Amino acid sequence: MTKTTEELRQLWRAFRCNEHEMVLMRFGPDKIRVAGPTTGAWDALAAVLTAHGYEIRTQDTDSFNCREITNGSGPSLHSFGIALDINWKTNPYIDHTGKRKVRFSNKPTQEARARDVTMGLADTDMTPEMIADVEAIKTNDGVKVFAWGGGFETVKDCMHFELDLSPAELDVAIDPSTVKGWAALEVSTEAMDGTPDVRDLRNASPREVSLKEIYTVIARSGLRLRSSASATADVVRTLSPGTGVNVLSRDGPWALVDLEGDNQADGFVFSSYLRRANTQVSSPSSFATGAAAVGRDVLNLATAETVAKMFPVTPRSNISANLPFVLAGLRAAELTDVAMVLMALSTIRAETEGFRPISEGRSRFNTRFSEFDLYEGRRDLGNAESGDGPRFKGRGYVQLTGRHNYKRIGDLIATNLVREPELANEPTVAGLILAQFLKIKEGAIRHALSARDFGAARSAVNGGSHGLGRFVDAFKRGEIALSVTS
Repeated sequence: MTKTTEELRQLWRAFRCNEHEMVLMRFGPDKIRVAGPTTGAWDALAAVLTAHGYEIRTQDTDSFNCREITNGSGPSLHSFGIALDINWKTNPYIDHTGKRKVRFSNKPTQEARARDVTMGLADTDMTPEMIADVEAIKTNDGVKVFAWGGGFETVKDCMHFELDLSPAELDVAIDPSTVKGWAALEVSTEAMDGTPDVRDLRNASPREVSLKEIYTVIARSGLRLRSSASATADVVRTLSPGTGVNVLSRDGPWALVDLEGDNQADGFVFSSYLRRANTQVSSPSSFATGAAAVGRDVLNLATAETVAKMFPVTPRSNISANLPFVLAGLRAAELTDVAMVLMALSTIRAETEGFRPISEGRSRFNTRFSEFDLYEGRRDLGNAESGDGPRFKGRGYVQLTGRHNYKRIGDLIATNLVREPELANEPTVAGLILAQFLKIKEGAIRHALSARDFGAARSAVNGGSHGLGRFVDAFKRGEIALSVTS
């Protein structure tokens, strides 16, 4: 059922004009700021537009904006981070008399359809087929995700796409089978003869593929397929967990993959989020709290419900939205045992209790006259150029600070954080940063935790005791929560 604007305002009221609740993410060639829990939905929308060959322009596409609704009263849904305007020059806002349906152009190209819009012959350069596929996107519970402004009867706002569901309804994630352009291959259980059953979901035609060539996506929140071996490259689509891929070659931490089984390249993925399809993961059977040695994989136990017990004052929605990115980072860095999982989560509690990547605020420790001027010229931070102080202020889950750290960690996760430091607040990147920072300090952390020296473990990351009380409280809560769920 379509929700009214006022209903959506109430459902998403915690996000109204709240920049701290917004995250920066890729949307085709653009970057958009949206409410943290909504990133999967916008990935799905981008996948559909890409599948239809629709070109997104960065100069007239916009997302979060704290403003009033156009020609109306009350805050726009853009103020809540749940609306996106795409290519408004060729999808103009039209306030017409009476009620009528949207006028589509029947021209074969986007350019030709745009000319029809300019001549007043059509309302949009989008196609009915593309809009139908957008409106077909649903959650795993079958709830429709998007409403389109071109469907309004009294006005036409064809640039406008908005979420048409509550945070709780979106929390169950997008059903990848409803998203045109998402992964085609899925590896299921073995057939009776021992060969893998690999199916093309678009036509349900089984084909045999050698198991030794097939990997599966293990990123809980999905894995982005990129056009080149770079975290800043365009996202072609998002591959859902369990998707089967054929790895053709490797380029450092990146894998060139084939999705169709025809040995033709489809794009690059971060290879740490892949596991051989025939790799067996033993089911958990025991759990030892407080052990600092490398132990069994416990990431499957770190659910939003369990982790929430470590964060008693943090909104559950923040945890649900960001936990998949944190766990994916830990998986990529092979920090999956109880000691390092609790270390990561407790570090977030100490650094950014809201369980979301944020930018460092002004304080007497970083600012005297102008913002972050106390970071300027700091050799220990590697800040050698004018403006490095505010440019490389603390960001992310772990508050990465200073040019040196941005360069070092960026190189490890194949992301140019020196060129684009704001990417440290993108949840996917922030999860990788946290995990790699802990990986660098792994030896000191494990040694401290083996002695139950929480102060030394905290100091290994922070260089001091800031947030130590929250860190210890979270760690001990986590030991109890995880032992209960094991």
